[in-house]
Amino acid sequence: MLQSIMSDIGIDVTTLAFMMAAAFSTAVFHAVSGFAGALLLVIILAPVVGIKTAVPIVAVAVIISSVTRLWVFRHDLDIPIFISLILTALPGMVIGALLFVYLPVDMIALLLGGFLAVSVPGRRLLKNKGVKIGRFGFFAIGPVYGVISGATMGAGLLLAPFFLGAGLSGPRIVAMTAALGVTLNITKTIVFGASPLLTLPLFAAGLVMGLCTIPGAYAGRWVLRKTPIRIHTLLTEMVILVGAFFFISRAIFT
Repeated sequence: MLQSIMSDIGIDVTTLAFMMAAAFSTAVFHAVSGFAGALLLVIILAPVVGIKTAVPIVAVAVIISSVTRLWVFRHDLDIPIFISLILTALPGMVIGALLFVYLPVDMIALLLGGFLAVSVPGRRLLKNKGVKIGRFGFFAIGPVYGVISGATMGAGLLLAPFFLGAGLSGPRIVAMTAALGVTLNITKTIVFGASPLLTLPLFAAGLVMGLCTIPGAYAGRWVLRKTPIRIHTLLTEMVILVGAFFFISRAIFT
C-alpha cells in the first residue's frame, strides 16, 4: 500500500523518508516555539513537491501534530480567549482556504513570500508597542487572522504580540496555537478535499507525516523546559526571512 501511495504521488522512498524527518523536526520546533511549525514544514517541502502540493499535505499532517500538542499542553489552554478568537476567525479560514485553491501558483508564492517578509518586522513592531488586548480584541482581530491563516501558513506569528498582551506566555501560547491549529487545519483539509488539490494518496502521505509529529511534540516539551524561548524566536525569524526570499524569488523568476 505504501509503495502504491508513493507511486501515485510521484515520490521515492528517500523523499518520503526526508518528508517524515522534516515532519518530526518541525514538530519539535513547533512544540518549543508555539509558532511556525507548519510554515517551516511548507518551506522545506515546497522545493521538493511544489507549493500547491506541500500546503494540503502539511494541513493534514499538522492536524495530528496540533492534536498531540494540545493534549500535551491541555492544562495550559485559555478557553475563553480561544472561543473569542475562533468565533470570528473560522469563517475567514474558509474564505482564505478557498482563495488558495483558486489562485495560480505564482500568486500563491508571491502571497506567501510577501506575508513572510512583513511578518517578522510586523511582529516586532507590535511587540515593542506593548499591545494590550482583551477578549473583545481577539473577537475583533479574528476575521483578519482567519483569512490570512486560511490562505497562507504561519499567520499565528502575527498573534504572538496579542497573546503576550493578554498575559499568555510559554506553554499557554503553545496550547493556544495548538487549539487554533486543530480548527484551522481541519477546515483547510475539508476545503482542499473538496477540490482537486487533496487526493487520497496525498491525504495518506499527510497522515504518515502526521504520525511522525507525535514523538516530536513530546520531545519539544522536554526542550521547552530546558532552552530559552528567545533563542528559538530568533531562529524562527531567520528561517521565515529565508522562506520569504525563496517564495518571492519563485514567483518572480518562474
